[in-house]
Amino acid sequence: MKEQLLKAYKYRQADFKTVKTKFADEDMAGPFLMSPNDKYALQPYPLLIVGQETNGWGYDVEDLNKQMKVYEYFNVGNDYYASPFWNVTRKVEKALGNEPHTCAWTNISKFDLDGGRSYGEYETAIATLDNLLAIEINIIKPKVCLFFSGPSFDGRIKNIFPDIEFVAVAGHTSRQLSQLKHPDLPVLTFRSYHPNYLRRSGLESEFINFITGLTK
Repeated sequence: MKEQLLKAYKYRQADFKTVKTKFADEDMAGPFLMSPNDKYALQPYPLLIVGQETNGWGYDVEDLNKQMKVYEYFNVGNDYYASPFWNVTRKVEKALGNEPHTCAWTNISKFDLDGGRSYGEYETAIATLDNLLAIEINIIKPKVCLFFSGPSFDGRIKNIFPDIEFVAVAGHTSRQLSQLKHPDLPVLTFRSYHPNYLRRSGLESEFINFITGLTK
């Protein structure tokens, strides 16, 4: 799996460099490169979490192996503080019957800007790398894929997966919780709010109950 991911990233290495070079004076952490741990594929429901962008990361576009090591050392938040993102992710793992710290994680944006979301010409440039997400999913083959991207990233998701359907889950609006239907996505693919907003809006418990129900 790691070798396949590295091969895919090396194929796009020139594109990573193009983005970095174009904005050489800006603080753009990345590229964000996956390297799931060995327990990922052994879980009853291999889980992929898809976020928006990092809040700071490594910066190596020359040594992609080294950049993947940043991911491995972070180990899906193993030693990170209990932020809402990782707290909810741990609850999702448990709800699926998976071991903690066994999910895979990627982001739609392969670079952040000043530790946050890009905009304008920065977002346009970063979005040229978005289709790597489809390749990552094809390589790691999750059984459950959760987009914690919120509706503001739906346009970019539609560009990655043409003709994708956003189907509102019963009892929710399409903005709150949608099943994403596309041949290149697992059947159990859903898009909801970022965990920060899930918690603030009082939807976190309902969301975790929904995830628990997927295994019934």
